[in-house]
Amino acid sequence: LRIAAILSGDPKMIQIFERGEDVHSAVASEVNKVPISEVTKEMRRKAKVINFGILYGMGVNALRQNLESTKEEAEKFLNEYFETFTVLRDYIENAKKEASRSGYTTTLFGRRRYFEGFSSKLPFIRAAAERMAVNAPIQGTEGDITKLAMVHADRFLEKNGLKGKVKLLLQIHDELVYEIDEDLTKEVVPQIEKIMKEVLPKEKTKGVPIEVHVSEGDTLLSLK
Repeated sequence: LRIAAILSGDPKMIQIFERGEDVHSAVASEVNKVPISEVTKEMRRKAKVINFGILYGMGVNALRQNLESTKEEAEKFLNEYFETFTVLRDYIENAKKEASRSGYTTTLFGRRRYFEGFSSKLPFIRAAAERMAVNAPIQGTEGDITKLAMVHADRFLEKNGLKGKVKLLLQIHDELVYEIDEDLTKEVVPQIEKIMKEVLPKEKTKGVPIEVHVSEGDTLLSLK
């Protein structure tokens, strides 16, 4: 959602992140036109469904199923969402049109993904390509950011002679798992956290802060 705000430049979505608000509650507040203090659990749940749904190109029928509501209610909710976040709406429509025209999408860093489905004669294949074209720049940019963070962190470790004491074990989506000598955690962990937060240049974030959460423990299962 942060990346969707960055790529689209939607001012209302950006302001939510700038204010440090819970994005699902804030979106529920905007769409339902109530103060954030009056947002119910059900309002937040529905906002969460649509927040992630639009990133995957979810239409009215899929939204209806996920909201566990009627088609009319889902349509009304979707319309209200896009009437609130108009810049995000336009970004999504333009992403579909551009991908259909060129056959590919690009991430924030210019990496391309091609879609053969746009040339299909079958409507459901073209529809699937459209959905993927909405999602690919967002997920792809997230992947780019994570991989750049890995490279920058590796340079930091090498520069400071820490490669033998701090080992990258796993990348899990946007998460990096390190094995670190216990006496180095207080020194190294804040540095890797800082690198991950700052890997995207400020001029590219449009004011959206990149948040990083840190957990430590003796095993992956016991991280806190």
